Amino acid sequence: MPGRHRPRWSRPLAALLASGLGILATTVVAVVPAAATPGATPTPDAAAGLPGGAVAPNGFVKYTVVGTAQGRGEHLWEIALRVLGDAQRYPEIFALNKGRVQPDGVPVTDPAVLRRGWLLVLPWDAVGAEVSYGPLPVFTPASPRASRSPRPTGAPAGVVACTVAPNRRIGGVPWAQLRLTPEVAWTRGKGAKVTVAVIDSGVDGTPPALTGRVRPGADAAAGGGSRGDRDCTGHGTAMAGIVAATRQRGTDFVGLAPEATIVPVRITMSAGVADSADLVTALRVATAAGAGVAMIGASVDTTDKRVVAALRAAVGQGTTVVVAARTATAAKGAALPTGVLRVGAVGPDDRLAEVYRSGEVDVVAPGVDVVSLGIGAGEVQGTGTDYAVAFVAGLVTLVRSSAPRLDAVEAAARVRATADGAPAAAAGGPDPWYGWGMINPAAAVNATPPGVATTVQRRSPAGAIAALAAILTLATLTVGLRRRRRR
Repeated sequence: MPGRHRPRWSRPLAALLASGLGILATTVVAVVPAAATPGATPTPDAAAGLPGGAVAPNGFVKYTVVGTAQGRGEHLWEIALRVLGDAQRYPEIFALNKGRVQPDGVPVTDPAVLRRGWLLVLPWDAVGAEVSYGPLPVFTPASPRASRSPRPTGAPAGVVACTVAPNRRIGGVPWAQLRLTPEVAWTRGKGAKVTVAVIDSGVDGTPPALTGRVRPGADAAAGGGSRGDRDCTGHGTAMAGIVAATRQRGTDFVGLAPEATIVPVRITMSAGVADSADLVTALRVATAAGAGVAMIGASVDTTDKRVVAALRAAVGQGTTVVVAARTATAAKGAALPTGVLRVGAVGPDDRLAEVYRSGEVDVVAPGVDVVSLGIGAGEVQGTGTDYAVAFVAGLVTLVRSSAPRLDAVEAAARVRATADGAPAAAAGGPDPWYGWGMINPAAAVNATPPGVATTVQRRSPAGAIAALAAILTLATLTVGLRRRRRR
């Protein structure tokens, strides 16, 4: 308009706006998707993006192809451990791939199910030789094959059906609790901030006494494909109950460390003996999960060098391992690290539940007619060395919670040194079949740390006598001076 002054910066601003509009128009044209190849299915992730920012602006992602591990299918936690350095981050990988249709035509719907050849998008911090970077390969999903055989109406023969324990309560205070009196040991905590790996048949996370403290865990069994927080036999659940169950209304039963966290790791067991390959994997999972304690609910083949090496590695990484003492009929195995506790079982009368190899027992614990949790909301009762293992694992949990600076070896040494039979065995060594004796939770938790002496310990009898003589001498001199002044 005539007579109106136009600012000097108006022309540069107009040019800048025009340039921005041109760039925006170019960008809009650039993001228009290209025509899809006939018969091919472009991956939706590259176009729509994924949670956690897994897709770059150019559509590039980090991904891996699922293979096999030692002749069996891979687990998601194994991939997370290799490429992220943390097995517990497997839910992140699942979230990035949930619902994606794979080359075999099957979508990703269960974090416990992986198939060879699947393409998995990974978080941006994934590293390793198996990690690829770029657009996801384009593929034509295969049509899932329908089963020709009719759907069975019941479980096939030989398949273990998961059952729920009867909703019953075993009345009274269990004898094991009366003997160990865990309440006396709770003066310095109840196991909080300590993770316990229960290497067994899995752990049912639904009982109210364990609610909120059972992680998904993992299945280390060869060929297995489920998480560890499901238990068909109930054995692992009973072990976890002895370690960490909280007291519920209507029952007196309670675990030794009722604030501990459980990481269930399922393994295969045959005739009560843990599969060695599964056990090696399970111990690796336990340390990756940051477990301060790992208990094995089955007998361990210590003649297998792989198992011994895995136990040594677990202790070296800070995990105290608790195992069942080998029976007298078992072959002599290799020496175990001092951070491994070998446990025997006894009944209310202190008689051994089994005969063990001489000299291969560190401590004993209740293992006859022991009460614990069942699958669901009921309670069960059982006998065996495995139950004693759970009690010792619970005690180690209390020790590591009350004294977090202790390492794996020191925590195990504390349990041995404070057992009921330790004072008597100090001179002649542990008993061949009972070791250092029955565990003592209160003594273990309240033990004086090495190198820290009490006032009584620092004073010798001679020193006490000398101090008393000095006091008497001073008193005599004081009385004498007062009498002289009166004269």
